[in-house]
Amino acid sequence: MTDQSHWAVCRTFSSRVHWVRPEIEKTNHGTFLPTYARVWASDGKLSCRERALMPGYLFFMTDPDGWGDVANVEGVHAVLANNGRASRVTDEEMRRLVLGHILRDYDEINLDGLERAPREQKRRRRTRTKPSKRARAAA
Repeated sequence: MTDQSHWAVCRTFSSRVHWVRPEIEKTNHGTFLPTYARVWASDGKLSCRERALMPGYLFFMTDPDGWGDVANVEGVHAVLANNGRASRVTDEEMRRLVLGHILRDYDEINLDGLERAPREQKRRRRTRTKPSKRARAAA
């Protein structure tokens, strides 16, 4: 990439982002997919899923006139463009997204269901014990 390189955004089908990303990287364009972790607990079991922060959108590095090969990748619906050029994502916006991704600022953590309610102990019915054979014989 040159000094004129900048970040741009393309739209894909959200279910195909992980398939489209390596195809774009084959065209010598760096990519970035911001994700977050969703952690929750239910019935004492912990579950975790990684999800796309912006489903259906993939960031890629491009030159001002070199974004056409990204638009031709199968699975890319469109490149967000303005006046025939790929719209630029500012460095400040990318810095905020990348740092938020690294520092896990967007994660959703809900551990409310992790602790189970304590079980109630069944009350034992008190029964009379029989006297031992010796005690019965002595009586």
